[in-house]
Amino acid sequence: MLDIAWPELVVIGAVALVAIGPKDLPKVMRVMGQWAGKARAAAHEIQRNFEQLSYEAEVAERLKGEVGVAEPQAPKTPTVEKDSERTGT
Repeated sequence: MLDIAWPELVVIGAVALVAIGPKDLPKVMRVMGQWAGKARAAAHEIQRNFEQLSYEAEVAERLKGEVGVAEPQAPKTPTVEKDSERTGT
């Protein structure tokens, strides 16, 4: 995902502790967690929309292909045989 290792997380946490302070750090972390949750939900919704669009396009393409193959053809007109052709004379 983001490919952040543990040493990098420790450095980020130490900088956040110094910059924000120990009193406000839990509040900031809570807000960041809420933002991350909203971002995940938005990403999941976008992914579902793309999957739905892909599914609908696939179904429409299949229906279009089936309709193209199974189009009704005009019935052939029966040929009228002459009496001489029927008897073979």
